[in-house]
Formats: sequence, structure tokens, C-alpha cells
Amino acid sequence: MKPRTRLVPGPDGVRAEGDKEARLGHVLSGDPLAGEQPPEGIFAAWEWDGERLLARTDRYGMHPLYYRSDAGSLTLSPDPLALLRPGERADLDHDALAVFIRLGFFLAEDTPFTAIRALPPAATLTWTRDGVRLDAPALPVSGPADLTRDEAVDGFVELFRAAVTRRLPTQPYVLPLSGGRDSRHILLELCRQGAPPRECVSGAKFPPDPGADIRVAADLAGRLGLPHRTVDRPRSQFHAERAAGPAQGMGTLDGAWTLPLLAFLRRHGGLWYDGLGGGELAQNPSIELIRKNPYDSADLPALADRLLVAGRTGAHVEHLLGPRTHALWSRERARARLVRELARHADAPLPLGSFFFWNRTRRSIALAPFALGGEHTVVHTPYLDHALVDHLASVPRRFLIDGTFHDQALHKAFPEHAGLGFAAAVPQRHGFVLFGHRLAYLARLLGHTLHAERDWWRSRDRVLQRLLAAGRGPGAPQRVSRLQPLALYLLQLESLAAGGTR
Repeated sequence: MKPRTRLVPGPDGVRAEGDKEARLGHVLSGDPLAGEQPPEGIFAAWEWDGERLLARTDRYGMHPLYYRSDAGSLTLSPDPLALLRPGERADLDHDALAVFIRLGFFLAEDTPFTAIRALPPAATLTWTRDGVRLDAPALPVSGPADLTRDEAVDGFVELFRAAVTRRLPTQPYVLPLSGGRDSRHILLELCRQGAPPRECVSGAKFPPDPGADIRVAADLAGRLGLPHRTVDRPRSQFHAERAAGPAQGMGTLDGAWTLPLLAFLRRHGGLWYDGLGGGELAQNPSIELIRKNPYDSADLPALADRLLVAGRTGAHVEHLLGPRTHALWSRERARARLVRELARHADAPLPLGSFFFWNRTRRSIALAPFALGGEHTVVHTPYLDHALVDHLASVPRRFLIDGTFHDQALHKAFPEHAGLGFAAAVPQRHGFVLFGHRLAYLARLLGHTLHAERDWWRSRDRVLQRLLAAGRGPGAPQRVSRLQPLALYLLQLESLAAGGTR
């Protein structure tokens, strides 16, 4: 059960329910509720002293914390579903959902529910009988620094080393290792500083992933003389996503494959390192999309339309929308909401890189380590070191747009490993394996509906019937592959909004 507090004023004073104090995540030093500036670390914290509640979030708002303020009361929790009252119907935020169903993540402080909001980055929330006050600075979006390429790369190398030095382990630990750049850089730097893990572990992913992550990670661990282990993926993607969605507060369609990996890490010490932010800041995984869609502040609606089409479900989502949801979650509504968020990043050297960091990284990717990872763990995120983020966020666009900036830093810092490729270069597997996997997902979804959730078949917007219809015609396999997780999400969300349990 995630911590939760509810404060209700009455004639005899304030009734405090739940946890009067919570300190979630971790800080490198000090008290997260003291001082004016957020300390280093990823955290969310609150404290009720009988007169005033004080709550704060980390500099980037990466650790989830949500609040609900209505009828004079305040409810606070890292789990937004804990703010829903049993049996109460919850109004949905249609602007937020219009974006989510296309991109797969929420923007800024949006959630699926109108009454529930995420606390912003570096926020301070105070509540007394007189009401609630929320203070949060504007996003620290700065212009490009006056740097040469060498200065930008050298700054990355040196500031990353300093970030890891500030986060050296105090106990034996296991390191999650992928075939990508972020965890590789963490591992190599920890080894350079004399603090190698006792073993490396990789998690298997769902098809169409080709398994290259595991092969590349095992190769790197072997070069360093470190044991390497693979944790199997969940046996059923459907059942994993059915659990992971509510466990992450219905904030993302991702994260289900990490469940066995995170369980393994919790069992083996509760301290690990996560490359959160490294991709979006140093070598954006969406760099091809960014190159093809230049940021033009004079025509943000056109950019928003292109991003919505290129999103997780893109144009496929229209197959799941009925007459009611087609109006409530229209492309026009999504475009208007997305334009407002895109405008906040106009001054960044790479505006779309900034947009993805503050939205996809913060509101979706961060949920796996900090919502699924467990309350009694320490997850170090060296790429979110304050000085390093400030540096990477100011690197001029011309050094980032070719998509090799992190490669250059890695090869400069560790030239002896420059010949080892990355898993992203290996194409995904399609064909009969993927077809069988998706068919099994659909069979489990229908079987669960028949035996446990019969109301899903009678959903207001006939989601299952529309999903089955999407399986006909040209392009059906790719379309259904994109839509199955969203269909499950919409069915669960409808149950929650109607006052059901997760």
C-alpha cells in the first residue's frame, strides 16, 4: 500500500487520515523539506505538523506525487488511484486523454482525472485550514551555451564522473545493464572508480524485441570480468500490463516488461542505478523524428499534428474510438493541448528534446523505477545530477542533431570499448513469433473478459468490439499490436472512473 494522507477541516479542527509524514525516494544529503532549493536526488516528501502540511518534489519532478484539493480538503499520495474515493464516479480529463491515447504519456501535470494533478518539478505545496498554496518555478529551459564540440563532450565526461562520484555505492549491489548507452556509461564509470557491481542483470523484453540487449550486455560484462544474469520476461504480456497499469497510476502504457527485473533487484539489496534521463538529454532516441519535424514556434499546430500521427498509436487509435470518444478525445483537442506544452520549450537548444525529457521521461519512463521499484529502495540516477543536466540541456542543437553526442563522450572516456556496438542497431523481429505473441495476448484479454470482467464486453464505447474489428483489413497485425495495450488501458480506466477497484 502506497503512503497517503488526507486532511479534512471541521468545526473541531483538522482530521488527519493516513500518513502524517512520508519521505519517498532519496536525497544525497540533507532533508528534502528543508531549504529553499531541492537537494540532489529524486524524491517526494510531505509532513503534517498539526497546523500545516508541507510537501515538496525533486528538481525534475521525477518521483511521482499527486494531490487532490476539493471541498476544503487535501489528499496526497504517490499513487493517484489512492486519491479516488471508493464507489465514487470520477470525471475524466478529456484534453489529457486526447493526448495520451496517441502519444502514450501525459503532459506536464495532467492525469486521467480532472480532480487529480501531479505536483510540478521543484514544487512546494502548503496546506492549512485557509486553503492550499502551490509554488513551482518555471521549467529551467535555457538557451544554448557558447561551447565548442570538444568543450561540450569534455563537459559531459567530467560532469558525469562527478555525478557518479557523488553516488558511489555504500553496499554491494547488482547493476541492471542493457545494450544501450546509458547503463553502459554508468557501469564503465563505476568500474573506473573502483566500485564494480557484484553482478550485472538484464531483463528480457516482449516481442518484437530481438534480444540484442541481453547479448550486448553479456558481452560487455564478460569484457569486464563481471557475472551476468538474464531475468526472463513475464510469461504473459497481458497479465503483466494488467498489473503494471494500475501500479503506475494509469500514467503510462510502458513498464510491464520490467516487473520481474525490478523484483529481482529488490530481492538482491535494494540499491541500483538507473540511466533515467540519459537518452533524452544526451542522445535522444527520437532524434530521427526530431530531425524530420523541425521545431517552428510560428507553426506549432502543424508540428503537434505530426507528433500525434507519429506517436505510439498514431492514426491507429481512431479504430478504437466510437462516436462519443471521437468527439471527447479528438485530434483537434489533442492538438490544442499539445501546442500549449510545446510552446514551453521554445527557448531550449533542442526544443523537442526538452519536450520529451520533461514529459515522456518524467511522466512515463520514470514510473518504472519510482512507482514499480518499491518504497524501500535506493535508485541512483546520475544523469539527473543538477550540474550535468544543466550542461546537457544547454548543449547547442548542432552537436545533438546528428544523434552521436553520447557516442562521442563514451568513446572519449572509454576508447577501449569503442568497438562494441549497441542493441538499437539490431532490427526488431516480426513474422510468426510476433503474430503468435499478439494472438496469445488477444486470447488472454478475451478470456479474462469472459471469466472475470464481463462488463468489459459491454463497455460504453465497445472497446473490445472495435479492437476485434481493427484486426481486419490491410495492416491489421501492426494495427492490433499497437492497439491491444491501449484497449486494455481504456477498459481498466472505464472501470476505475465508474468507482470500481483496480
